[in-house]
Amino acid sequence: MATSTSRSIPSLDGLRAGSVGIVILSHALAYLPGRAGRFPSLELSWLGQSGVDVFFVISGFLITYLLVKEHEATGTIRLKIFYIRRCFRIFPPFYAYLAVVGILWIAKLDSENVRNFISAATYTWDYQAHAEGYLLAHTWSLSVEEQFYLLWPPCLVLLGKKKSTYLALGVILLSPVSRGLTYLLAPSLRGNEGIMLHTRLDTIMFGCAIALLWKETRFNRLVEKLLQPSLFAFSIFYIIILSPILSARFDARYDWPIGYTLRGLLISIVLLYVVSRPLSLLGRVLNLRPIRHIGIISYGLYLWQQMFTGPHSWMFPLNLIAILACAELSYWLIERPAFGLRDQIEKVLTWSPGSDGNCGGRIEPGDSVR
Repeated sequence: MATSTSRSIPSLDGLRAGSVGIVILSHALAYLPGRAGRFPSLELSWLGQSGVDVFFVISGFLITYLLVKEHEATGTIRLKIFYIRRCFRIFPPFYAYLAVVGILWIAKLDSENVRNFISAATYTWDYQAHAEGYLLAHTWSLSVEEQFYLLWPPCLVLLGKKKSTYLALGVILLSPVSRGLTYLLAPSLRGNEGIMLHTRLDTIMFGCAIALLWKETRFNRLVEKLLQPSLFAFSIFYIIILSPILSARFDARYDWPIGYTLRGLLISIVLLYVVSRPLSLLGRVLNLRPIRHIGIISYGLYLWQQMFTGPHSWMFPLNLIAILACAELSYWLIERPAFGLRDQIEKVLTWSPGSDGNCGGRIEPGDSVR
């Protein structure tokens, strides 16, 4: 299976660009003039979920891949460095966005409440019952990922690669049960079954499992058999067309027992295909420089799209330009300076006599992750 010695793995930035594009398309068409505040179709409202799930699989794969790579190179995983890198990658643009929401709230240009604001700021939105407020609603997915970042690396350190693989596969198998039990045993959280860490972790675990099995011979043999153009085409069709239709038609009756799991599996097939076949037609498209750049700024795009879509889609398609402008400003004025400060702090923490303070050009946990 092809890998890369460059700072990013082939096609991942492009795949990330596609996923954030799906989310923005779904949200931007939510409340167009003349639609009486409704989606053009219920199915379109579920398309954004597919985009978020692509992000989940990518995050699980890339974080685990980088951590495993570090362990293979050094014999250890530096959790302190990992968390420092995560903080500088995630927090500055997020809290900048949150500050703007706070200003709008204070100026009475947006309706928020203290409970919502605290749950968003502390990455606990996914466990807040009956949370409301469009500008912060997307923080449920950020909460899930942040909680994953907090828990998964220590599991890798404590359990090792083999046991962590069993854990990832076990979570995938048991997540449908977790969703059902949560509905039965936690009635106060009904309605949150599709957004909580323990009910949606299976999607992320697909990416983790791929990274853990990446160099396994039997896994690669299976992948070679599965990565047929017909299955790849069906996976794309399912993720973009069929899955939203089934979710809209059957909702939890479909998503809880099989929908989320099947979507994670087929997204994994797409990821494996474009990463291992970067010279395929779609692989070449995903690796075009403009597409890759969209992927690089996808975190900012995901943050700021919420402010210009949904109820705020009245200026479509100019809102798309506004989203892009905010993401570019976030990247160049907030994210890039934060990366520089992060690297300086890491040099200080990893410096030792006789060392130049760098890490030998290795890919570090946290690089190229949304």
